[in-house]
Amino acid sequence: MPLFHTHVVVDWSARSRPSPETPTRDAIWWAVARVTRRGIRVRKPEYARTRHEALDRLADLIAGELDAGRRVLAGFDFPFGYPAGVAKHLTGRASALALWAWLAARIEDAPDNANNRYDVAAAINAAYPGLGPFWGRPGTWDYRTIPVRASARTRQGAHPPERRIADHRATGAQTVWQLAYAGSVGSQILLGLPALKRLTEDPRIAGRAKVWPFETGLQPPAASAVIAEVYPSLLRAEVGARRREDEILDRAQVRVNAEAFARLDAGGGLAPLFAGAPGLTLEERRLVETEEAWILGLGHEEALTRALPPL
Repeated sequence: MPLFHTHVVVDWSARSRPSPETPTRDAIWWAVARVTRRGIRVRKPEYARTRHEALDRLADLIAGELDAGRRVLAGFDFPFGYPAGVAKHLTGRASALALWAWLAARIEDAPDNANNRYDVAAAINAAYPGLGPFWGRPGTWDYRTIPVRASARTRQGAHPPERRIADHRATGAQTVWQLAYAGSVGSQILLGLPALKRLTEDPRIAGRAKVWPFETGLQPPAASAVIAEVYPSLLRAEVGARRREDEILDRAQVRVNAEAFARLDAGGGLAPLFAGAPGLTLEERRLVETEEAWILGLGHEEALTRALPPL
């Protein structure tokens, strides 16, 4: 039996305006792959113009699957935690979920995608000496406590670590402190973590969804719905090989990754991924489970790759 019947992979976005009506890159996409008796069924990827729209549709999707008796794994492509020490510095508790709540109380994210993420980033920078740790903004924006470039930060030795344990091991993973420019994830985190809190508390699925590994530990979760961090670039080569002509990269990433997780699960090979990467020390496991999170599949890339059918 697979651990899950339905696998969802979501590509998030920090846009400050609604995405175009015509599906485009750097927007919100998700794909659903379902394990059935006849094999793996991958549905056509979906597109949302705003975060509010996406959360509503995803909550409806997850609730529908749960109500039908199908277990759900939903992966979101941004870090679920900050490097060790950040949560306690800001909230007084060494808990990523405490930091989720702290951010949710401060982030304003309107139905049209207008948001105050730079105000919140500036407030976090003010909690540390010097300039930083957040950086990256258009030069004309009046956020003087957020440097345009990483090199402009000061007193970096007094700042938190640049990367989490997982980020050091994932090829190409960017620092959580970069808010803008190519490859940045900082803005997605600031807007994504409060969104995940809203999603797990949505009346349609509340009490039925757990966040891995913060609420489950580094082990196969027993919850009916599991929310996990994913990194589609773990399958960068496979996405490139399977991307259709003129297909938007974000669309291809969610489609290929959802299929890989579903096929691995159908073959009975998904459970080891929930233990994290082989070789994590006891202290690293503690930090992953409480503060930093882990990327589902990191350390098991070969298993995910082998799960996909040959071209």
